[in-house]
Amino acid sequence: MTADTSVTLYSATSEKIALADAIRLIGLGGDTGDTGDTVALLASPQAYTVARLSAGRLTDSEKPIELPAAGSDAVFEARIFNRDAELRWLHTGNGVGTAVILSESPDPCAPFTEPLDLLTAVDTIENRYLLWGRPLARSLPPRDEPSSSAVQAAGPRWVRLAEARIGLLDVPLPRAPRMDECVYLRTVEYVTTESEHGNASVTEERLVELFLAMPRPSDATTSTSTHGPQSRRLPEATR
Repeated sequence: MTADTSVTLYSATSEKIALADAIRLIGLGGDTGDTGDTVALLASPQAYTVARLSAGRLTDSEKPIELPAAGSDAVFEARIFNRDAELRWLHTGNGVGTAVILSESPDPCAPFTEPLDLLTAVDTIENRYLLWGRPLARSLPPRDEPSSSAVQAAGPRWVRLAEARIGLLDVPLPRAPRMDECVYLRTVEYVTTESEHGNASVTEERLVELFLAMPRPSDATTSTSTHGPQSRRLPEATR
């Protein structure tokens, strides 16, 4: 007898809602036991920002992030995720947009009153995408904390990635990187089959987390400044 490997992906939507209201309604990154691993990808006409959502507040590596309804700093698309759920938001006009929440549990979707069709996946595929840039030797300590070796080793923090083609990028991670580790984005793909012929395809992909790991041979790039075999030491932070 074959074990049932199917997975149900729940989702719900809310229209004409501001991004800040969607964040408050869903409560991602709002638990008292939150470890700071809820990540937000925010796109505005001015910049693409990688942020952390913790205790209901968005911050980058330097300051809290405001969410203006209009102007060049206004976010037009957001993806906010942790291991439990992903919130997607797209601006449609006048400071409001359409929000969608996805999770393998129905609980995160409950605050949105418009449930979407269930997706029953016959299988899931876990992927990891290598982020461009090499972690600098000195990651950024939490705000108002000393930059000591003890602080560097523990706790959620910001890590600065450096790459000649993209410059510097600060990303939130659960801990500081160890020698030769790289930063990855973990995702889950959901495979479904169509009823007529049984053909399988990837129907949805959910963002899960940013994490640190040693690179695999298949992750190697052509840029020796990123993960080349001769670059054994983490580069020092320069500003």
